[in-house]
Amino acid sequence: MKLKLNPDMTRGPREVVGKFASAVRREIDTRKARHREGPSEMRKGPPEALLGLRRFVANPRRFGGFVSGPALATAITAEIDPAAGPVLELGPGTGVFTRALIARGVAERDLILVEADPMLAARLQAAFPQALVLARKAGSVTADMLGDRRPAAIVSGLPLLNFPDREVECIVATALGFCTADAALYQFTYGPKCPVSEGIMARLGLCAQRTARVWRNVPPASVYRITIARD
Repeated sequence: MKLKLNPDMTRGPREVVGKFASAVRREIDTRKARHREGPSEMRKGPPEALLGLRRFVANPRRFGGFVSGPALATAITAEIDPAAGPVLELGPGTGVFTRALIARGVAERDLILVEADPMLAARLQAAFPQALVLARKAGSVTADMLGDRRPAAIVSGLPLLNFPDREVECIVATALGFCTADAALYQFTYGPKCPVSEGIMARLGLCAQRTARVWRNVPPASVYRITIARD
């Protein structure tokens, strides 16, 4: 489950608290139901809704929501080929997409997790000790930091709609710059269109295609595949 920050919400603290409380209650009810059914393969570490809420309150613009639901995690990782090579994940947060990648067959040692929040980065390193965890902003990663790893795909949990265009362009260009030539960036959004603007796409020579519409996520989300345009 993921809750997007609406700019108008900054003017209504009571509305924000109310939305938080409702979201957490729904998450608790869902987890109680899952517990009765048996352990979930996606469950790992402390309660994600609570952790996500804490990080959201600490930095709402950088941490775009709570915890993405399993339906969105499945949709955004659906086209990842575990045999193609390492996978770069931007903004893994509490690790929901990370665990979906592992469930899909991606080896933990083939994961490169870039998380700017120091607390979340430390949690990811503890949860996935074989992965390469970089505690820094996505746009500041360099090829040297990856060693001899060259990602074959990118999964992004970053709330790009909360970022200025200049930063979005830097993140996308940087990430695709040290990946394989045919690598794709998978990005989700709660908005009506791709969160990477047409201007950025044109300048970088990219194209985007929506691969999924996830109605079961709260709120509903879309997944886009962003690749280098071919003539």
